[in-house]
Amino acid sequence: MAERPKARVIVLNYNGAELLEECLPSIVKAAARAQFETRVSVLDNQSRDESRSIIEQKFPGVHFETASANRVLCSYNEYLPKISEEAVILLNNDIRVDRDFIDPLLERFSRDPKTFLVAPRVMSFDGRLVEAGSSKAGIKFGLFGCEARYPGYEKEAQVPSETFSSGFGAFSRTHFLALGGYDSRYLPGIMEDVDLCLRARRAGLSLYYEPRSVVYHMGQASFKRAFKPLALRTLAHRNTFLFMWKNFSGPGFWFQHVVFLPARVFFALLKGDPALALGFFEALRKVCAP
Repeated sequence: MAERPKARVIVLNYNGAELLEECLPSIVKAAARAQFETRVSVLDNQSRDESRSIIEQKFPGVHFETASANRVLCSYNEYLPKISEEAVILLNNDIRVDRDFIDPLLERFSRDPKTFLVAPRVMSFDGRLVEAGSSKAGIKFGLFGCEARYPGYEKEAQVPSETFSSGFGAFSRTHFLALGGYDSRYLPGIMEDVDLCLRARRAGLSLYYEPRSVVYHMGQASFKRAFKPLALRTLAHRNTFLFMWKNFSGPGFWFQHVVFLPARVFFALLKGDPALALGFFEALRKVCAP
């Protein structure tokens, strides 16, 4: 985009009334402060709490959109065609932001028309620790991994760079829709963001990390309410298998995958954690389902 893009911050919400009350004021203030014209929306996934009334009563300038169904991140696929802003800043409801977090994200879009994503620096919610900067990914011993907490990440978190993926940040709405948005095979979630970013990378688009933009993240607040720890780990493994089987092929990948996977499962079971084995069989069942 050669021109300065208009932007919309879209906060995904499900039964997060208390989170919205705590986090949304910082987002509204940041949007008002931004040099780029920025609107704020809450995209609600059929909440049954007081989310709508809180927005209407306390945040009259925020648009409230109710998704047709709770499709978690896939609800963005339905909403983004309805708006006109080219840059969309996608956030979870458990994120508060620095007052100047918007402009550094959007500057990249003006300089590079191939920009797909600009990810912010992620701090712990109390602001004491760097949670994530850029992310790195690859296949090791037969399994794919994408890490934002790799060795030395705290130091590199201060430096602008490319990134492999991010679940939130500023996205090009045009590129997002052209890529087909988030893949519903990963519902209820985990890995759909990595999958979308991999597709963007393979399409020749740019993915950046911008440390001047700072957000503060609780971390999977809604998921931790909905899933017990074992179920959450099982879901993560299931979707990792689905991601690999969709996106990787060739003898090198399959040799690694087949050779190392049994040992990984065995040692996980030996340590008393069945999540990897459960995730594998759940992924296999999903792939084989008619």
